Amino acid sequence: MRTLLAALVVFSVLIASPPRAQGEAPQADAIFARAKAAWRARIDVPFVRYGLLERYQWRNRSHDNWWHVSFRQNDGALALTRIIVPEDESARLRGAPITINLHWHHGAAHADSFDTNPDADAFPVLDPQISPASSFGLLRQDTKISLVGAPPVTPSARPEVAVSPPPTPVPGETPLRELARVEAVAHDYQIEFAGTERIGDADTYHLTLTPLRDPHVYRLRDLWVDTASYATVQLALAGLFEGRPYDDARWLVSYVRLDGRYYVGQIKAQDQLKFGLDRYVDGLEFDFVQYEFPADIPPMTFQRFF
Repeated sequence: MRTLLAALVVFSVLIASPPRAQGEAPQADAIFARAKAAWRARIDVPFVRYGLLERYQWRNRSHDNWWHVSFRQNDGALALTRIIVPEDESARLRGAPITINLHWHHGAAHADSFDTNPDADAFPVLDPQISPASSFGLLRQDTKISLVGAPPVTPSARPEVAVSPPPTPVPGETPLRELARVEAVAHDYQIEFAGTERIGDADTYHLTLTPLRDPHVYRLRDLWVDTASYATVQLALAGLFEGRPYDDARWLVSYVRLDGRYYVGQIKAQDQLKFGLDRYVDGLEFDFVQYEFPADIPPMTFQRFF
């Protein structure tokens, strides 16, 4: 009799519970909220130093540019010093990078090009100001993500949303706008649980995010969160900097765990980028290496003089 009653109870519970839609994961929003809480609970060291490598492939050749970077946590100040090898710089600046000849073929314009300087860069070398502890739009406290020395962004018809005041610009700089200064909350995205994955040495929850509005503001598309600490291990973005071709590409951001915290390890474009008429760049990446955590960095390090 007891067995029959127990079976009836279980059957009634199953009948009363609505069936779960395929792919639905009730815990997805909770994982997202805990990922944000992990960023808020993070206690950073006051100063960070590291090397920053920009690398890409163009015309069957790998191009590298290096910076030495100092970061101050209390105000998000970054000081980038490009590392220049005189011989390499002389070769890079010699002549013109390309010569373009336009011709017509079956009614359409085509561009032929040839190198006058195979050592030249495919695009101007600009200082990539990216915080090594950036959440890339998960939190409002993100410092600016910009290319210093880039031309001003042309106003567009993209919808704007209310955001926090922008950081005070440094005189003489014309940086591109930030990735996002709004703090992402669950109702900004449709969040789905995509399963668990092993990323490096961490077991992670994989979330997929579809923006419910303003996709050029809410650019997170995937999030991989440590199953134990809920720290962000990896994320995918639809656009990095404002302005083409950076905002038309998908980017993968990988973090590295150092002294109990996750710092940016690599940012890599998942798409080919087109600069100018015929400069197709593959594999553009920013590698953050040789992290150091000094007790102090002189304030003058962060001053810019013009």
